[in-house]
Amino acid sequence: MELKTKFGTITVDEEQIIHFPRGILGFADYHRYVLVEREDSIFSFLQSVDEPGLTFVVIMPELVRADYEVELSNEEIDLLQISSPEDGKVYGIVTIPENVAEMTVNLQAPVVINTKERLGAQLIIAGDTFHTKHNVIAEMHKNAYLIQQKSGAAQRTEDISESV
Repeated sequence: MELKTKFGTITVDEEQIIHFPRGILGFADYHRYVLVEREDSIFSFLQSVDEPGLTFVVIMPELVRADYEVELSNEEIDLLQISSPEDGKVYGIVTIPENVAEMTVNLQAPVVINTKERLGAQLIIAGDTFHTKHNVIAEMHKNAYLIQQKSGAAQRTEDISESV
């Protein structure tokens, strides 16, 4: 099937269509999307099949926050028909303002997709750890710093063990 989007025409296989029974927050009338991944980018696009102008820029949250985890309730597991953690893929919706340095990702309401059953839902995470507007660039820099610190600490521990 050919799909006209604001980026041009793309060809999608019917089997690529992901059904969102509840739609996306604020877009409850649209239930069919395709995930367009780009090899040259950390961003992907969640493109509506039924509304060519409706596209969400998404990113895997662990690229922004290494400590990001989503725990699904039994109701959410049933909705998405997830039988194994490997079946689920998680994305955060990105908002890109005019000043790209201020781009944010919504980590409080991730999009979870069952890649096996082609079902998706936008969920809301309770608690105050994650918010609707995490600055992507700042969080990625923080992540890189923390990973570097952990790596350095692990290397120092290894050096001490070898010298003892």
